[in-house]
Amino acid sequence: MSNLAIQSFCGFFILMLVAFVFSENRKSINWKLVIAAFILQNLLYLSITYIPAVNHLLQIISAGLLQFMDYANQGAAFVFGSLVDMKQHGFIFALVVVPTIVFFGAVISLLYFFGIIQRIIVVMAFLLRKTLKLSGVESMIVVADIFLGQSEGPMVIGPYVSKMTRSELACAFVAGLANLSGSTLGIYLSFLGGGDHAKEMLFAQSLLTATFMNAASAIIFAKIVFPETEYDKIMSEGEIKLNDLGSVSMIDAVMHGAFTGVKVGVAICAALMAVIPLVHAIDGILMWFGSFAGINQWIQTFSNKAFDGLSLEFAFGLIFRFFAFFMGVSWHETLLVGSLLGQKVAINEFVAYMSLGKMQAAALLSPRSVYISTFALASFSNFSSIGISMGAFSALAPGRQSDLAAMGFKALFAAVLAGFMTATVAGFWHNVIH
Repeated sequence: MSNLAIQSFCGFFILMLVAFVFSENRKSINWKLVIAAFILQNLLYLSITYIPAVNHLLQIISAGLLQFMDYANQGAAFVFGSLVDMKQHGFIFALVVVPTIVFFGAVISLLYFFGIIQRIIVVMAFLLRKTLKLSGVESMIVVADIFLGQSEGPMVIGPYVSKMTRSELACAFVAGLANLSGSTLGIYLSFLGGGDHAKEMLFAQSLLTATFMNAASAIIFAKIVFPETEYDKIMSEGEIKLNDLGSVSMIDAVMHGAFTGVKVGVAICAALMAVIPLVHAIDGILMWFGSFAGINQWIQTFSNKAFDGLSLEFAFGLIFRFFAFFMGVSWHETLLVGSLLGQKVAINEFVAYMSLGKMQAAALLSPRSVYISTFALASFSNFSSIGISMGAFSALAPGRQSDLAAMGFKALFAAVLAGFMTATVAGFWHNVIH
């Protein structure tokens, strides 16, 4: 076993130990459930990556995802004309992001209207429930979040939110934060692929794999940090039925998905327009202080000129480089990967993936580190997402708002660890087999 594989192997225990330290009730942790979810996460990675039939299916889905991106671009071109031509005008974020999310949102809503997604959710939730012995409502929301994301996912269990135990609610909360949604996957590919179809296919497979793995990982850390103690309040399987999203016709479903996509897309653009200038302003102050204190030159030497001086990225790199190390990243690259992890948590995954795309283009990271980073960044686990998830659940059950507020930061903490575990599993097997 290589040193990098040993790093990742140690990472399994370190991440669980960190979660254990912050557990609300260490004595009540169901280790049988936790270990079963961990085994499932590893089996998902190995099955998807190395079983030919499963991998072929993933390639088909990835190709379909890329094809849908092309369809979204055609819609954007009709509205915005040549402005969306990246060869002519470069990458214009708003004109690429919003149309893609709108189209994907419409398609997902349409699939839900025809009952296709519901059937997939029901089958997968049943398998998850029987495999891990989760409650019916937990299984349903964990699977729903894979397809619908943190905003729409809670709606499928709307009638039951008020009746859920604290641990069930926390599991649903963490699952939403620890995953992505189908409508955003295409955006990350535009950052990472750079227009190269072969690269986009590889990244699409990694992101889709991470999405399924994150569901299992969310269960691991939700059940360590928020263990179940109210078994008498858990609803029976027969009481749980998938909720309708409320569309009354095919056109209504398309419009609902499109309008939701517009809201999400505009919200993302607004957040970036607010946060990125703020980050640059803070960086300006830090750079000035670094120059005044005479440490910028030292940082350049220390980072092998990867950083120009004192900045948030450098600070993030220092804080998170040890997590990157235990994912299986070489020590000399951990500072850069750590900065990506910090950007993802403090800002959002869009900024982090954009930075990863730039690092990849500049050949600052090895293919192995790019691969691991792709998994590590694949979640909504950032500070702004706490508010989004709380809003989604509170709208369904206003009486649970105080519970959600009390567990908000701990839920984010568990979701961050869940994403790190997904990357660690991917890093371990990648380093063992390759």
